[in-house]
Amino acid sequence: MAHVNFTGRIVTGLVVAFGALAFRGAARVDAQGTHFKSGVEMVPLTVTVTDATGKYITGLREDDFTVLEDGVQQPLSFFASDAIPLDLALVLDTSSSMRADLPLVQSAACGLVRKLRDADRGAVVEVKDSAGIPQPFTTDRARIEAAIHGLSTSGATALYDGLYVVLKEFERERHTTQEVRRQVLVLLSDGLDNKSHVTFEDVMDLAHRVNVNIYVIALEGAAGLVPRNARDDSVLRAEYSMGAVSRETGGRTFFPKTTRDLPSIYNAIAQELANQYELGYIPVRPGADGAFRRVMVRVSARTDGVARTRSGYYAQRTPAAAPWAPGH
Repeated sequence: MAHVNFTGRIVTGLVVAFGALAFRGAARVDAQGTHFKSGVEMVPLTVTVTDATGKYITGLREDDFTVLEDGVQQPLSFFASDAIPLDLALVLDTSSSMRADLPLVQSAACGLVRKLRDADRGAVVEVKDSAGIPQPFTTDRARIEAAIHGLSTSGATALYDGLYVVLKEFERERHTTQEVRRQVLVLLSDGLDNKSHVTFEDVMDLAHRVNVNIYVIALEGAAGLVPRNARDDSVLRAEYSMGAVSRETGGRTFFPKTTRDLPSIYNAIAQELANQYELGYIPVRPGADGAFRRVMVRVSARTDGVARTRSGYYAQRTPAAAPWAPGH
């Protein structure tokens, strides 16, 4: 069990409700008898810190971090630098255009699965004419790999549907567990969305409401065969969209030239996931208006580092009270 710093004390055996936007409700810390009262909201942030060369900076303390919400500094209430259990969703494009590349994709994805620790969970999501989840979240790595090897290609690419489905699944998981768990989505695709029922705006809105880091691996498929200066607006919009969804959620985008680059990319993602910090704060200005709150994390000058995390979140809107009526 990871050790965490909660309001300045080292605590073991943390049990806390990690809601879609925040720790909510009757969250409880077993050790030392600390309790949260119902209605407390804590905003969780997964933070990656790198130096000017891109090397990960580890060993930072709570007082090395400054969190700003809409420009106002927020006191930290939660800090963890040890390994926090991970929920990893592998979203794989299995449309017809991926037929030749699928064996290498499967092998590389399984390489990432083998880096999961005992407490980590993985899920497999496939994207073709529609989105499906052949393997829901499990700690059984053999089942995850079997689901990956069982994938086959056909049809078109409902990319946005796939992202939306798995983000909703993450949201559901947040509401059904009392563990502190990081949530990560790794998407691999080689083409444009041409089949989805939801829009990119729908995906981005949902991504801003859940704390999921999204990593995008954009293979140069049909779009990559076209010189950049000759690409049409749809290709350029797709490139922008995939870059935006990873940037806004604190993840990264990779552009491999060939599937032979995939093992090193999945390894780079695994390395990043092993060198992150988990922060949390209770907003100074309570969130009840449903507005988007812009978040920024800075690290102390002595570290010479740059922090990367999600760009912000939507405050939970408080339902309007029922109108008063005479006699009540």
